[in-house]
Amino acid sequence: MMDFLNEKLSLGIFPTPIEPMKNMSKELGVNLFLKRDDLDEFLGSGNKVRKLEYLLYEAKKDSCDVVLSAGGMQSNHCRATAYFSRRLGMEVELFLFGQSEMQGNLLIDKLLGAKVHPITHEEYANVMELMNTRAKELEEAGHRAYVIPPGGSNATGLLGYASMTKELKEWEEKHVTFDYVVCATGTAGTIGGLELGKQIYDEKFQVLGINVTKKDATQLEEKMKGLLNDFNSKYGTSFEVKVPEVVDGYVGQDYAVASDEDFNVIKEVALKDQVIFDPVYTAKAFKGMKDLIVKGKIPHDSNVLFIHTGGTFGLFAFAKQLQSYLEG
Repeated sequence: MMDFLNEKLSLGIFPTPIEPMKNMSKELGVNLFLKRDDLDEFLGSGNKVRKLEYLLYEAKKDSCDVVLSAGGMQSNHCRATAYFSRRLGMEVELFLFGQSEMQGNLLIDKLLGAKVHPITHEEYANVMELMNTRAKELEEAGHRAYVIPPGGSNATGLLGYASMTKELKEWEEKHVTFDYVVCATGTAGTIGGLELGKQIYDEKFQVLGINVTKKDATQLEEKMKGLLNDFNSKYGTSFEVKVPEVVDGYVGQDYAVASDEDFNVIKEVALKDQVIFDPVYTAKAFKGMKDLIVKGKIPHDSNVLFIHTGGTFGLFAFAKQLQSYLEG
């Protein structure tokens, strides 16, 4: 259809399954399905695989030998970036904020030989500048660096979930049509890609993003507008710059800070439908979606798809908290 959709690597196992959540569906009164993007690869698992297929294609096309990216110490995106970059023969440097024990995603980063630059929360606000400065230093030393923004969220990264929308369309032709597609929203690249995909593949479902950051919905919606404008500029397209709704109120105390309410969701879904969520993204997003169903914003008997964006490795960084919760 459009050449830019094919300018990618093959890193994951696609299409990922769409599975009914039978017990949660009965409880909530909707027809609830799960898009298992946690199953798209093992060490790379999660929504970032789709974005990295396009981003690292560009890196290889530009003959880069070092990849730079950024996130929290337990960033799923950074772990996937480190894994796939190393598989493709490139070095990796990660700018990570926060504190974490050597486990979960950070442990995997280190095992893969990623060079970690610890930064403060304040420095993270200007992390693109930090990475671009480091890229210049590397180039002066004879390397060629490729900089990926947090979450892989830029014009190129949008293509990951724009192309995924084709999988939804093909599944719907054989099964049921979705009324709503719901996902966690942190850097706006996944939800922005879904909106782009809706236009490319003429899909009618409503996309809802559950904000899992301390930014408000307006900021994330403005970020999406910027991404879609950047996409049109980069690829010479004229897609409508409209954004799906992002819903606030479910992040809790802070980004990547889990509460007993989040652990309740993790335990409930594990027991009822044998699916494991993480406390940073999927548990908070699922919690928000449940509340929207209870309040009637997502109507009774709707066909709802929840995107499982991964995060399983990050769960282990919460082992002590989870132990206290389960034994409490």
